[in-house]
Amino acid sequence: MRGDHIPLPDAIPDPKNSNVYEQLRTIKASDLTRTQLDILRDPLFLDPASEDTLRRILLIGSVTDQLSLSGPIPRTAEIINQAFSEANENDLITLLKPGVGEVWILNAASASFSGGTSGISLFLADQSSTSTDMVFLGQESSSGVVPFNPSPHRDIYITSETYLVAQGYSIDTGETSTLKVGVIRIR
Repeated sequence: MRGDHIPLPDAIPDPKNSNVYEQLRTIKASDLTRTQLDILRDPLFLDPASEDTLRRILLIGSVTDQLSLSGPIPRTAEIINQAFSEANENDLITLLKPGVGEVWILNAASASFSGGTSGISLFLADQSSTSTDMVFLGQESSSGVVPFNPSPHRDIYITSETYLVAQGYSIDTGETSTLKVGVIRIR
């Protein structure tokens, strides 16, 4: 029956008086954004007085596919495309730098080349990175290196502290190289 509900066990305040539901009452579950959920969460303290609000946020996050307790967050998978030419040759290009608290996994990477002898390298960088202290993940080149050697078939976590960057090199005039990276958010 519409309107009947089973509240969280021992929840205070009653759901009808909950600030969480008051702030979200005009938003459909399918329209809730991660930013809106973060606005509810950010002012909370991790103390007993916030427990019911935290449980409500967890419940709402799970129902709206904004949070996951069991793996990848639904509808967050994406393929990032980055083109390289002589204009951005040797530049470190940030492919994905998640927001604070977010964690993504690199699933796969591949590159295509329009000719020449160019290549693309993939790295993990941190806030203070220079080209000499990044972690090398792999590379691919038009001169015969097989797709991303080494292949990123291990868990590579991307966060706001260690984020994903790429660099094109040896790109001839008029040549274009394209990197495609598959990622999915897990937190």
